[in-house]
Amino acid sequence: MYRYIKVKNNKKLLNDIFRFRCKILCDELKYFDKKRYPDGLERDEYDKYSEHYAVLDEKGEIAATVRLIHHSPIGYPTENHMRVFENIKKSLKRDKLGEISRIFISKQYRNLKDSRKIIEKLISMIYIDLKNNDIEYTFGALEKSFLRLLKIYNINYEIIGDLQEYGGVRYPCLLYTSSLEKDKPQVVECYKIWKVGNGH
Repeated sequence: MYRYIKVKNNKKLLNDIFRFRCKILCDELKYFDKKRYPDGLERDEYDKYSEHYAVLDEKGEIAATVRLIHHSPIGYPTENHMRVFENIKKSLKRDKLGEISRIFISKQYRNLKDSRKIIEKLISMIYIDLKNNDIEYTFGALEKSFLRLLKIYNINYEIIGDLQEYGGVRYPCLLYTSSLEKDKPQVVECYKIWKVGNGH
């Protein structure tokens, strides 16, 4: 049984997320040198422009995290650090743009059954914020294997650049909110239920 939380004004849980990210990125994946984070918390300049989500397991420990960056005045990680096709960059409306990133699942839950349940619930939560913030598309920097996994779950990112090095070998990608609605109509139903529950 998981608990899905959008983190607001909970400094302890936010620090737990940053600690979990540090464990994955530094200890497990070795993408970053842990010496960069003497407090054991992996944070960056995009976090203050982000909605943060956490999944807690039955013990109350973090099973997964993800963030949605939006309306960022400093741009987005994918466009700032990767080569994106020029025609795509020129076509994007800045006020309709976001990025889904730092999606990590604890090793013990990285199986098809658990990861599917976790990702599908998180994408429904993120969709609520996409709608509420009028976001039409979101960047993502995705490894081949994760891109394949998302396609299995019918979350269909469009590749918008060549395969390149960025915290591992990844494709710059774009997820259209309209495609998400078409491919996963259950997120729309979740949003309708949320609106009723929140008096909209």
